[in-house]
Amino acid sequence: MPAHVVKVFGGEPPCAKCKNVERAFREAIKELNLDAEVVHVSAMSDEADEYGVMMAPTVVIDGKVAVSGKVPSKDEAARILRKEIGQ
Repeated sequence: MPAHVVKVFGGEPPCAKCKNVERAFREAIKELNLDAEVVHVSAMSDEADEYGVMMAPTVVIDGKVAVSGKVPSKDEAARILRKEIGQ
């Protein structure tokens, strides 16, 4: 099991924006050589309610909302990961 989990909350099936967010974080994880995985979670799920997800896409890293309502680039995703994971 990976040390870190990046959850992307979005539509079912994932829309283009959500797919782009997932791709940006996967690429940033690979570039930073992090032990992390990206998972898609429905924004209409009970889990989304637990995090107070109001917009898609919303990114939750290790249980903390990190991005909401925007599509970060790979470089932005890397900055967010370094900030949230401490690398």
